[in-house]
Amino acid sequence: MKTMNKFWKYFINFVVLMLLVSGFTYFGMDSYQKRLQPIECSIETQSPVIEITETTNRKLTGTVTNDTNILINNIYVKADFFNETGKLVGTEYYEIKYFNVGEKAKFEIEYTYRNITNIVVSTTDVKF
Repeated sequence: MKTMNKFWKYFINFVVLMLLVSGFTYFGMDSYQKRLQPIECSIETQSPVIEITETTNRKLTGTVTNDTNILINNIYVKADFFNETGKLVGTEYYEIKYFNVGEKAKFEIEYTYRNITNIVVSTTDVKF
């Protein structure tokens, strides 16, 4: 009988601890999400066509469509990251090789910059 009482005490303590940890995690993540600022994306080039599908805290994803009439051998999707004062924080590139006419290619750029408020996306032939 004493062993069963001890078991139930530990079980109830475990359940209460799990509820507390879950609650603190939920409210901590909720306040973190509220602090995130929305990130504005602008596209600088007309051809090839760039579409941004998702902008998260550390990742930029989208598609590029070759609407030119030529085969592109090597092209880079360039993303310039700016902070709230408009200062360039950094630049990331994604390489696309052998880009056929009418082809759609997905790109995913991961970055580690903080306090980003604006991203300018374009295409370029060279990587600096």
